[in-house]
Amino acid sequence: MEIHLVAKDEIEAQGIRWIVESHLTGVRLILWKTIEEFEKGIRNQQPEFVILDMDIWTDESEAMGVSLKRRGIRWLGISSERIFQTAYRALRFRAEDVLFRPFSSADLVKHIQQLRFQLRNGPNLLSSNTMDDENALDIGYPDFFLTDRRHESRITMVAFLTPDNKALPLVYDELQRYSFTGKNQIFALSDFILCVQETKEVEVYKEEYQAFLAHWKERMDEPLAIIIKAASSDESLKRMYQQTREFTRQIFFDGYDIILAESQQTSPQEMDPFLTPLEQRLWIEMLERRDAKAIRNWIEREFLTFERPYPDPEIVRIRLTSVLAQIRRHMKSYNLQNASLEAIYYDVFQQIVHKPVIHQIVKELHAFTTHMLMQDHGQLQEGARTISEKARELIESNYWDAQWNLASCAETLRINKSTLSRRFAAESGESFRTTLHQVRIREAKRLLKETDLSLEEISQLAGYSHQTYFNAKFKLLEGCTPSAYRSGL
Repeated sequence: MEIHLVAKDEIEAQGIRWIVESHLTGVRLILWKTIEEFEKGIRNQQPEFVILDMDIWTDESEAMGVSLKRRGIRWLGISSERIFQTAYRALRFRAEDVLFRPFSSADLVKHIQQLRFQLRNGPNLLSSNTMDDENALDIGYPDFFLTDRRHESRITMVAFLTPDNKALPLVYDELQRYSFTGKNQIFALSDFILCVQETKEVEVYKEEYQAFLAHWKERMDEPLAIIIKAASSDESLKRMYQQTREFTRQIFFDGYDIILAESQQTSPQEMDPFLTPLEQRLWIEMLERRDAKAIRNWIEREFLTFERPYPDPEIVRIRLTSVLAQIRRHMKSYNLQNASLEAIYYDVFQQIVHKPVIHQIVKELHAFTTHMLMQDHGQLQEGARTISEKARELIESNYWDAQWNLASCAETLRINKSTLSRRFAAESGESFRTTLHQVRIREAKRLLKETDLSLEEISQLAGYSHQTYFNAKFKLLEGCTPSAYRSGL
């Protein structure tokens, strides 16, 4: 029997070797000092058993944990830290057990003896840890769009959404590396990532996805929403997918960084998409009176008080454009059509059409209307470029600070955060956040080219608190990883 031991402490490793080889016959122990060496060494092997020091586990080791689980490699953890994270990793990646220091030689020997007995007496005695290809469900893309096939077992569909679809490859990569219990498959779609898995108790998979959301938030600053759709009886995969897609519309009202679980289909609330003649007249009067308070109250009452079942988001967007049409009438009547206001007006229209959350749209609509009413429009036109340029200067000065963001910039400039975001986008053609990331990645490229600093050091100097997120963002903007970029120089 061949056992692989991954341990940083050479003295402890030699002690474990002595225990194993003196108490058991026919056992060969192979020592590895790092997880990276171990991964390379077993790439073309299938070890029978691995003893892994979990204290040397880092975020980059997650892929190794997934590999152990998927290949069905039996492993035992050893650790000095009796904390939840250690136990959780052991459970996620299906360790046989975790021995906490100081552990007795008898416990270690007992685990190895039990495993050897199982291996000698046939596969029926092996634990259920072996996952390999059997972990995948027999489901493909045609089942969502073409066929009316039903799956033999009840399943759950889980949709993962981000406000910017460009971030979906990051979600897909994290899901591929993350380990969920039971059979599952992951599908990449144009507007969300879909995970299909065997149905478990509602609270069980809620806890799993809460753990994934926490894992995501630790590494990424991209918002994420998770929609869970449990199967009803006798539903086709196509129908279930359609219902899951319909449920994703709730994000328009509920926002991101949440988990929503749905089990029943509900009809959307009816809503008139257009303003009535009386409402149109009311809007004209509020604008003529420059009554910002009345405008705010009307917008909030109409668009921020929805309750389930929610209306169709597209109907709400039409109603918002109907409001914007009254603002356009007012602008024409009072000759408020300078270049700056036109650019901002067009930007608000684009946000109504494309912004994923209604709260953000209402905030922008209210800010635009209020500033149009309360500020001197000549100054607005003259100052738009100046604010954009000042914001760019602040980005260049503060990109290295991982905590610095749009709110920090707005505070420095003494301007409302949403106003700064809108003006910056209207002037530069790109969002503040995109520009900030571009500056950070530009600096990272310079450091990769001109220095021998480690990737971790470069990520921190470029303004990223987590190297994982830096790697993902670099690949998203440059089309390759930082390591590949450096090696190609």
